[in-house]
Amino acid sequence: MEKLKAWLCLKSAPLLGPKGVLDILQHYPDPQEFVGNTAHNIYREERLKPETINHLSQFILPENNNKILDLMAKYQIHYLGLTDPDYPACLKDICDPPLILYYRGNLSETLNELCVGVVGTRKPTSYGVEMTRKILSPLCEKGVNIISGLAMGIDTIAHQTALKAKTKTIAVFASGLETIYPPMNKALAEHIIDKGALVSEYEPGSKLERWNFPARNRIISALSQAIFVVEGSLNSGAMLTAKFAQQQNKPLYALPGNINNRNAQGPNLLIRQGATLVSSADDLITDFGLSSSVKEQLELIPELSAEEQSLFDLLSEAQRDITFDEFMLKTGLGFGKLSTLLLNLELKGVIAKSSGNSYIKL
Repeated sequence: MEKLKAWLCLKSAPLLGPKGVLDILQHYPDPQEFVGNTAHNIYREERLKPETINHLSQFILPENNNKILDLMAKYQIHYLGLTDPDYPACLKDICDPPLILYYRGNLSETLNELCVGVVGTRKPTSYGVEMTRKILSPLCEKGVNIISGLAMGIDTIAHQTALKAKTKTIAVFASGLETIYPPMNKALAEHIIDKGALVSEYEPGSKLERWNFPARNRIISALSQAIFVVEGSLNSGAMLTAKFAQQQNKPLYALPGNINNRNAQGPNLLIRQGATLVSSADDLITDFGLSSSVKEQLELIPELSAEEQSLFDLLSEAQRDITFDEFMLKTGLGFGKLSTLLLNLELKGVIAKSSGNSYIKL
């Protein structure tokens, strides 16, 4: 646990902040090399304040350090530091990635497959419940994994649908992973650990704070390759997740609803703004190119549509990485359409996303 202690020391360093931590890691990616090592070059840099230098050089840990370590051992909680090789690449790309990512279950195996984030209200209509199950069940049977937030309502239904279809699912927490919230989803959380993972950026023992919920939504979006919004008001957490998805260049899908229903206002607005309308599972299955299962698809030589071939040819001719913005400029395609086409090419195994929101030919 010495490596984790080094990460905790860095995270709790005074007068540094997230931006300062990221700046340090760009030059010195392994905290274990400089935390507590007074001879390290980092302590001769003028940019660090005396309080920060003292904290890092003296290996000062947060007061709740022992509690964190005890809870991790008790609940079999694992962690990944931002510069660890197994840290999710999709999470590194966002502007404010978690410095330490905690998880229970099998995170890497789940993220190696297609993951769709599903978000919506805690108080869905019968229509919302029915359509969530009706749309996700065939999708999950094709091997698609589901990411959500374990909240009551749409989140719970999304996780349950994935488990029923025997696919994997990830629940992103707004607190430490030893505390299941809401408590009535404890049994569901245990099933998720067996068939996926629980994830949080908050240390074990952290209190559940109201403002943690909006922050965790950026992680749901980042870990997902597309976001599906079922029901939610204009100021809901689901709409905030949709906003993160747009910022992260993720394909956005929405379920249309009754214009007189407050929880349909969010998805209906997203559709007017360009999100793809979803009326059946076939809409997503077709967009994701899942006429066969994900596993079967990876075993076949991919067949590209004319639009996909055009994007692939651009990469081939450039003989270098091409950014998302460059693709938009060269093709004239809209955000939603381009996002979907690039996702299809990733799924077909002919391109991959690299750092800085760029794409490379495989």
